[in-house]
Amino acid sequence: LIASLLLTPLIFGQQIAQYSQWSFNQFSINPALAGIKNCLDVRSAYRLQWAGFEGAPEGGLFTINAPLNKKRKHLNSSFHGLGGKIERDVFGHFQNFAVSMAYALHFPLDQEKRLSFGISAGVQQFSFNQEGVSTIDPDPAVVQSANVFMVPLIGAGAWYNSERFYVGASVDQLARNRWEDVGFSSRFQMHFKLAAGTRLNLENNYSLLPSVLIRIPPAGPPSVDLNAMFDFGNNFMLGAGYRNVDAIIAFLRLRINKITIGYSFDYITSNIQGGNFHTHEISVMYNNCRSRNTKAAAC
Repeated sequence: LIASLLLTPLIFGQQIAQYSQWSFNQFSINPALAGIKNCLDVRSAYRLQWAGFEGAPEGGLFTINAPLNKKRKHLNSSFHGLGGKIERDVFGHFQNFAVSMAYALHFPLDQEKRLSFGISAGVQQFSFNQEGVSTIDPDPAVVQSANVFMVPLIGAGAWYNSERFYVGASVDQLARNRWEDVGFSSRFQMHFKLAAGTRLNLENNYSLLPSVLIRIPPAGPPSVDLNAMFDFGNNFMLGAGYRNVDAIIAFLRLRINKITIGYSFDYITSNIQGGNFHTHEISVMYNNCRSRNTKAAAC
């Protein structure tokens, strides 16, 4: 018994949902982008991770954001943005449902450069289905676990972009709330994200969009997403990505007027891959931005 207690390793994992199409919805991972565009922006996504694997994560989100003072007195005057996010994530016997609002303040440095700061706050309902848990021996602690509780949700972020480059940082779950009656020291932990990307113009109105996202969990190795997208006139996009911990990713994006549809497929490279449990993700986006040039990327 003593040897088992001393040699049993601790296991850590991320507590927040992971999406491959993060570059299609930067606001979903960083509240500093609330209202950064001069229009209403609405986006949704659904992710089925490790399809066919029992208890695998499954999640979806809906976001909306817009500037508060659309018409500014001066081009370089600061402006505010407001947004909201609804997210549901299910993994094993746990379910997380969150609703939050985001506020951002944007400081244009010149006609193309911008520095932004944002904060998000809301509430999340965390549930644990103890009835579906089976143990080798009856365990009263599991049966008596609280199955539903609500906690505050707080996040923050910063963002800088020029005409062809961006970099951002954000942190989730600043409140670090405890999981009531689920384990002895279980709690939500802070998760950090760093994102950067650029646009390289090619011939015939085509462009290459390389980007990177680094997710830093409270324990365990950082997750690094490296993506490269080919944009064909802001109407059609193809791309590929690599996540160091588990996947090679293929992207497809199609724009039809003001509606954009995205799909991604994660080919799993971790040990789970042996069962052909791969990942699918689909997104739908709408915004009413007006492009200054019909051949240029809107917003």
